[in-house]
Amino acid sequence: MTTETVVIKGRHLGVRGVLLLVTLAIGLVFGSSRPVGESYTFKFANPTKNHSISLVTWNICVAGNKNARYPLDEFPLNFNQNALVNTKACNQAMLREINKRHLAEGFSPIVLPLSYGRLSPAMQVLVIVNAERTSRGLPPYVGVTTALMSDSLIGAKSGKDPNPSNADGNWIQFNSIWAGSYQNVLMADYDWMYNDGWAGSSNNTINIDCHSPSGRGCWGHREGILANYPVISNSELVAGAAVVTNGPSSLATPSIAAAFEEIQGPIRIAKALPNP
Repeated sequence: MTTETVVIKGRHLGVRGVLLLVTLAIGLVFGSSRPVGESYTFKFANPTKNHSISLVTWNICVAGNKNARYPLDEFPLNFNQNALVNTKACNQAMLREINKRHLAEGFSPIVLPLSYGRLSPAMQVLVIVNAERTSRGLPPYVGVTTALMSDSLIGAKSGKDPNPSNADGNWIQFNSIWAGSYQNVLMADYDWMYNDGWAGSSNNTINIDCHSPSGRGCWGHREGILANYPVISNSELVAGAAVVTNGPSSLATPSIAAAFEEIQGPIRIAKALPNP
């Protein structure tokens, strides 16, 4: 039996690290990888190689059938690549993939809230980011701010890592991530966390900031998600996210962006995040 397929437009990941030392007033340092200076640190080793999801999971998500035979990054002809797949079967399959990597790294499996499938795509991004953090003993982002949601939407609409608008005031550190052409939020998280390194060539490497086996941008998304922020009095971790579908043909959609800050009070949280 043969199957007709269409090839994906191409998955892409981008990452931006930004540092503002408010107390020292030395300005901004932008980069496509890790911030420099007095920045967050990383407690966890990066994988020694990339890990892709299984063909079974891919086919559950794009064909709705684990026994389908579509190769990774190929779709049924009638599949809408600009839409999100939020089915229970796809989310469960992707969570199994994520937890397989968790167990390989020696961490407990993630348990998503029962309401996960009913959350907005933006909130799904932040829930899985928090779950990746808390499962490793890192503090979660406590809520979203209007400024970071707006920054993330601008990033998602432009297909780029969000930039800080400074609207939140006394933010101390900022980092952001982006993913394009991902039809499922958990699939984007998987590649941010477990498929973010050098893949042997530029054509095979989906992290657009990873240019060599030892490139500074390699594993930048993972390190941003698992940032270990310094303890600063009267500060909180806040976030924002946005997901754009059916955008212009020049945009790799669905386009997923998120931004994260450590901010020193007073803090105006627009919406608290669910407890991981």
